Amino acid sequence: MMKRQPHRRCARSVLSGKAVALISALICTPDSPLLARNVGEITYPAGAPKIISDFRSRTNVRGGLRLSVHQGIDLAGPNGSQIIAAADGRVLETDVGSCWGPTVVIDHGIGRDGKPLIAAYGHLGQMQVKSGQSVRRGQLIGTLGNNQRDFRCIGGVRHLHFQLGRAWRGPEKGTFWGHMRYLRDGKRGTNPHQYWADGPNRVTCFDAGRSYPAGTLTYPVPCAGGA
Repeated sequence: MMKRQPHRRCARSVLSGKAVALISALICTPDSPLLARNVGEITYPAGAPKIISDFRSRTNVRGGLRLSVHQGIDLAGPNGSQIIAAADGRVLETDVGSCWGPTVVIDHGIGRDGKPLIAAYGHLGQMQVKSGQSVRRGQLIGTLGNNQRDFRCIGGVRHLHFQLGRAWRGPEKGTFWGHMRYLRDGKRGTNPHQYWADGPNRVTCFDAGRSYPAGTLTYPVPCAGGA
């Protein structure tokens, strides 16, 4: 059974005044015109972990206010939580970023809209794949750990940051950090909710007994009671 989950409003600002109220109304509400092109109401199947900070959200994993809109989705879990491949693909790199921590980047090929899908699985505890390795949808690629206070970008809350882009940064990192260390278009994240196998905005849990259309994604974490 699918449950509808409204987006949370942004955390209350410490500022006041008409200007702040207007900005909050434009940016932070579920029906915001600035978000309408990117995010709609999300539905979850039974057993699917809820997103704690969604794509284009202004709310961070601690419930505070972000300085800029979120470019991925965040999923919390206990130590050892499995992280699984959202589709078939090839591992482009495994890296331990100074801010993001252990990160796996996978080329998931071409999405159903004909555009590339490069996924960064960030804030891991352990990585279970290697660069150049082929992976299958639902395959274990890493786990969450107890390093949420060791890397600033994890923000003290153990979670997966799953972000889509169109272009991999490659091995020449320069001084780039955070999502820009892995995705050239990290500041212009691609909406994962447009690629779920069950349709846009319909989170799809991985089921080993099911086949999925090419160019679609399944949840990067297992669902309770799933295969």
